[in-house]
Amino acid sequence: EHGPFDGLLGFSQGAALAAMVCALRARGDPRFPVAFAVLVAAFASRAPAHGHFYRDPIALPTLHVVGDTDAVIAAPLSWELARCFVEPVVLTHPGGHFIPAAAAQKKAYLEFLERFCPRQGQ
Repeated sequence: EHGPFDGLLGFSQGAALAAMVCALRARGDPRFPVAFAVLVAAFASRAPAHGHFYRDPIALPTLHVVGDTDAVIAAPLSWELARCFVEPVVLTHPGGHFIPAAAAQKKAYLEFLERFCPRQGQ
């Protein structure tokens, strides 16, 4: 209704769902015409019915934001999911279960997102 959208942003459980959408998109599912995803405090679903989402490498550009001291979604779980993607970009921060917005993280977000901005004259 409000689209089209260029990419996805997911946090925690929303990032777990967004990762599954990325897998569908990478397989060519036309319902999800996104070019990238930003996954914050993400993890792979442990539900047996969801295992097929992670069997093949997911070829969609992603930025994975991992909190070193996240007590809700431990960093190793986010790293495990990142390894399911082809060439994931991983941004770590010293904090916990939140979306970091310090200058260093903002810079990393912009660098990742600039890859998907149309250039003038193109």
